[in-house]
Amino acid sequence: MYRVLIETSSSFSPKLLGEFEDLDAAEEKAFAAKKEDPSTTWIIEETSGGFNSYGELLYQEIERG
Repeated sequence: MYRVLIETSSSFSPKLLGEFEDLDAAEEKAFAAKKEDPSTTWIIEETSGGFNSYGELLYQEIERG
């Protein structure tokens, strides 16, 4: 599973744009968000299937643009 996060220069933390089963769909959404506002930065993360001690899913960043 992949999730797309969006960062802007004025944001304190990245905003979740969506979660996707397919990497291609995640990239399409990230590219569309970048096209709307060129000053944003997108991050695509993939779940590792593991959990931390707080019960939260662990994610690994695989793309940034």
